[in-house]
Amino acid sequence: MDIPTTYAIQLNYFSKRFEDDVVSKGDIIIDEDVWIGSNSVILSGVHIGRGAVIAAGAVVTHDVEPYSIVAGIPAKKIKMRFTEKGVKKMEESKWWTWDREKIQNNKIFFTQNVE
Repeated sequence: MDIPTTYAIQLNYFSKRFEDDVVSKGDIIIDEDVWIGSNSVILSGVHIGRGAVIAAGAVVTHDVEPYSIVAGIPAKKIKMRFTEKGVKKMEESKWWTWDREKIQNNKIFFTQNVE
């Protein structure tokens, strides 16, 4: 914070866009199939990758890698949900684009281990 006030003065007094304000680093982007635990905080400008898990109470200050599990204050990667092979399988399937009927017809895909 290198300006004289911590107040959102740019937005409220000078009609600047929110993205330009000192308190924002841009939009929060959350990809598909992300689990965000209760009481988590995700700061502006952060991108949460597909399939990531954010532990309850985590404070996310940086981008989160797809299929990773993060926890803590600040949030740090604990581990990956899948191996590289498993991540590739998920990405190639693009199951999050499937319609309801296709999901229902692929029960085994959703009920067995990825690996």
